[in-house]
Amino acid sequence: MLIQTKHLLTMLAVAGMTLFASQASATTYVAGDLLLGFRATGGTGSATNLIVNLGQADTVYRDALANITNVVDIGTLLTSTYGAGWDTRSDLFWGVVGVRTASNIGSAVDGDPVRTNYVTAAQTTVNPGTQSSTAWEITNGTARAGVSSAIESFAGNYNAFSAAVTNTALLPAATGSTWTSNNDGANSFTIAGTIEGNFGNGASGTALDLYRILDRTSGANPTGTVGIGSYEGTFTISNAGVVGFAVTAVPEPSRALLAGLGLAGIAFRRRRTVKKTA
Repeated sequence: MLIQTKHLLTMLAVAGMTLFASQASATTYVAGDLLLGFRATGGTGSATNLIVNLGQADTVYRDALANITNVVDIGTLLTSTYGAGWDTRSDLFWGVVGVRTASNIGSAVDGDPVRTNYVTAAQTTVNPGTQSSTAWEITNGTARAGVSSAIESFAGNYNAFSAAVTNTALLPAATGSTWTSNNDGANSFTIAGTIEGNFGNGASGTALDLYRILDRTSGANPTGTVGIGSYEGTFTISNAGVVGFAVTAVPEPSRALLAGLGLAGIAFRRRRTVKKTA
């Protein structure tokens, strides 16, 4: 049954069909979830961070086989928190973080060892499903541990304010570990750089590449280079507030390739015929 299920998912990916992230209905944060955060540096909503639990980083996003067009619809919340023109505000920022666990002890879960961090980077040219940002490099183990601890602390504050039904939290921006306190525009969650994008060019003008950063390779599946981010896909958002996730498309065999294979088959059959005749 497992083999049949994986085969079906692969067929759906090749066909370009859409899968939906049912795990996005998560409420309380659990280890490995991704948290989407918004902050405004002035004006409407500047005292509030909107945080959304997007579900498990590994099973929903790292293992995504096709685009997820509707991870979650938060248009109403964005409007009520940041105003009707939220999608054109250059002072409104967004980003995504997640961590398996900040502990240095424990087994890998679904191929993610302890201190596996997930962080975004704004695309320089919006092209969802194709990496359009520089991969994060956090080559120092102490630095990776600091990132893990900062994300876990933030997740704990999310739980303190999370709504039981809507998988969201409205955090007072100045209380505890918040999206604002962890992002100053130049540094994010102790990373020397920002993980955020903004809406100065509209919702269609911003997208976030998601990176998985390993702290160790033991138990990692897929594996990778410690401290070097691997591109997992791109988060998008519409001006109606619908969050999506785009992955690298499975290439469809070109007509030229298929035609070439067909000609090769004809030539092969002709050679066999000539040989038999001779």
